[in-house]
Amino acid sequence: MSNPYTSYSTTQLWGLQGMTTSASELRLVEAELGTRGESNFGTSYIGQRTASEVGTTRYSRRGAEGGNRDCGSFANAAEAQRFFLLYGGPSNDRHNLDGDGDGYACEWGAYVRSYYSTYKPKATAYKPARTYRSSGACYRGPRGGTYTITASGKKNYGGC
Repeated sequence: MSNPYTSYSTTQLWGLQGMTTSASELRLVEAELGTRGESNFGTSYIGQRTASEVGTTRYSRRGAEGGNRDCGSFANAAEAQRFFLLYGGPSNDRHNLDGDGDGYACEWGAYVRSYYSTYKPKATAYKPARTYRSSGACYRGPRGGTYTITASGKKNYGGC
């Protein structure tokens, strides 16, 4: 089976990674990006939408059905994932590349999780806006008017 994404530019693949609604297409796009050595592009990263699936058994496994490939047959986990998806995929793992049935072959899921934890936006601590305490003091403005300072730091011209 041919991979339709080999002819796409890396930029096109990153665009597709953010827009596709098909889970199988998203997995194949991420595998293709991984084989190209890509892990992130701008605010997008591998695992951004798929990391939560890693390690969760979604497909039953009966063992290999005559497949002649194993994880050592591939240069890296991304290539194994791409092959896995093109030749059977999660539903028909003829080569037993996804032993735990999560849909990720040959430790590709570990890479997805790693990219996710590396590139996901970091939570920022909440910093409240500056608050002001009303002193109750009455101040005189430059034109002779009077005002107080409210709790939010604004002038209240009717407060004296």
